[in-house]
Amino acid sequence: MISQGLGGLDAGDVNFVRQALGNASRQEALRTIDIFNDYFQKANVSPEQGEKLVQAAVNSGSKFDRDGNTVMAFKPLSPNAAQIYFFSVDRPEVFARSMVKLIAPLKQSGVQVVYMNKVDPTIVKTMQAIGLQTQQSDRPDYKIMAAL
Repeated sequence: MISQGLGGLDAGDVNFVRQALGNASRQEALRTIDIFNDYFQKANVSPEQGEKLVQAAVNSGSKFDRDGNTVMAFKPLSPNAAQIYFFSVDRPEVFARSMVKLIAPLKQSGVQVVYMNKVDPTIVKTMQAIGLQTQQSDRPDYKIMAAL
């Protein structure tokens, strides 16, 4: 549940999270904040640093989409490329299903390649498990890419 006043993301951040989710409901935004907080706790990221990371993503133009306990941050880089990152507290098999669902609209919109600037072994393994071939990025600002 959302903790207020302890640093990090809390109910006071609901408006910018709602906006990043495409004007989602308050309930959806609060659940998304819970997922971020759980993810950052498991990754040993301080609440304050986690909040800064999420706010920096939103400020740079990233949007969020959620399926279950997985949130995908995405930012268009060109008509056929996007930057993505996943925040998940789902079990691996559930995360894989959520990843497929969250990537589908990107593919449908014409995105052919996704980039990540952080190599998270769990994300890379899951991308490979759903059939995406990951490789070193052809863009210097990113570490990994995958063709959709």
